[in-house]
Amino acid sequence: MTENMNPLEKIHNQLMWNRLISVVEEQAQTLIRTSFSTTVREAGDLSAGIFDPQGRMLAQAVTGTPGHVNSMAESVRHFLDKHPLESMKEGDCYLTNDPWLATGHLHDFTTVTPAFHHDRPVGLFSSTSHVVDVGGRGFG
Repeated sequence: MTENMNPLEKIHNQLMWNRLISVVEEQAQTLIRTSFSTTVREAGDLSAGIFDPQGRMLAQAVTGTPGHVNSMAESVRHFLDKHPLESMKEGDCYLTNDPWLATGHLHDFTTVTPAFHHDRPVGLFSSTSHVVDVGGRGFG
């Protein structure tokens, strides 16, 4: 595909890719900076990503825990099964710590937020954060 592109198209694609990475990296850094969870703040136990309208991951943050990335992507598909993108409104934020739908234990919270352009849903942002003090029967 890139062989048939002119040099300006290649530059444009690289700029857009870097912009996607920059956006999700800023998402992860904001989570670290503002988190009440010491495991997120001190150990970077999180993931952040941007997804297309079908729930396919477009980019993920470099910062974070690689183990959360696949489960975060799977969680987005579970959210879309229960709440189709067309039913989401600006300002919605979906949250779960269901171990069967998300990351495998109660202390990992996954959020999904729709992104809009001119009142039309165009994608989703998601993150997973490890929150130790949430109650439950066990540690970790």
